[in-house]
Amino acid sequence: FFIFNFALMFAKTEIVALCLDVDGPVMRKGSIRSGLIRRGDYLYHGDKIITGKVGSASFIMIYEDTSIRLYNNSVVRLVSERYSMLNHSELALFEGKVIVEADDNIGYNFVVNTPSTKAIVSGTNFLAEYKEDLLFSGVDYSIFTVLEGVIELENLNSNLSMFLYNGETIVSTESGRFLRMDTFRNPEGIIN
Repeated sequence: FFIFNFALMFAKTEIVALCLDVDGPVMRKGSIRSGLIRRGDYLYHGDKIITGKVGSASFIMIYEDTSIRLYNNSVVRLVSERYSMLNHSELALFEGKVIVEADDNIGYNFVVNTPSTKAIVSGTNFLAEYKEDLLFSGVDYSIFTVLEGVIELENLNSNLSMFLYNGETIVSTESGRFLRMDTFRNPEGIIN
């Protein structure tokens, strides 16, 4: 019991990422630190990152070779499950757009969660976006586009799952559906 409580206490104060670059005001809300994020700041387990209308930032995860580029009007939370049986790091995307470059970390996955979808990746570069409609309920959606690699997607409302490959885009809806979009007609579109 003592070891479990110690591990839980340590996880809440654990450094999970390093801020590589910040453009504009980017806020952090967390149990260790709150306020503006500057280049070179550490991010802790459970920190909520909020970019404004003109803010953006990039981070690198400490325990795996994963970089994250966060765009304006985005809200995310960084979590490390390194000391649990899940053995992965996680980005919860509440609103906005991110680009994730997750290199192949043997035995470790990186997970991106939106309110409707869970994406499990390793050795994958992709874009993820979550849009919430403030006027109409039930029309919220997540968009995933793979630039390189493979994503395993699971819609949390319908428990449907699928794999997404290079150049493919899927819209995952709150109603539990996957809608395929035409992203690139040829592989050169990805490079351009």
